[in-house]
Amino acid sequence: MHIRKPQKIDLEQIYPCPCPRKRGKLKPIALTDAFGCDRCSLLFELENDGYNLLQLGGIDSQRHTWQWVGEWQALRDFRKYPLLETALIYTASLLFLGLVMLWALNLKSALGIPLAILLFTLLILIIWRLLLLRRRDL
Repeated sequence: MHIRKPQKIDLEQIYPCPCPRKRGKLKPIALTDAFGCDRCSLLFELENDGYNLLQLGGIDSQRHTWQWVGEWQALRDFRKYPLLETALIYTASLLFLGLVMLWALNLKSALGIPLAILLFTLLILIIWRLLLLRRRDL
C-alpha cells in the first residue's frame, strides 16, 4: 500500500466536499481561511499551516479533520484516547479476573458478595465507557 503525502490546501481551488452524503463542492469563503460546501452547508477551516481541514459545526459534536492527498483522508486524533482506552482495558481485565477469582474461591464471607457486586458494576461501567469512546471515533 502506497502512502501518499499530504498536500497543502490551496484557498483558490475548489475541492470535493469530504461529506460523502451530498457530493458537494468546497468553495473558498472570501477574506477567510475557510471553505463552505454548496450542498451540505458545512463550514471548514484550515489548520496546521494549510495542511488540515477542520469541520466546523454539524449535527454531531465530533470535530472531524481531513488532509488532502489527491482525495480527502480522514484524520483521527490518536492522542486523545489511547492512554485512557489502554487504562480502561487493563482495569476491565483486572476486574474480570477479580470476579473470576471470587467465583472460583466461592467466598462466603460478609465482604465477598458486596465486593463481587461492586466489581461487577465497575466492570460494566468501564466497558460502557470504552464502547462510547469507540463509537465517538467512528
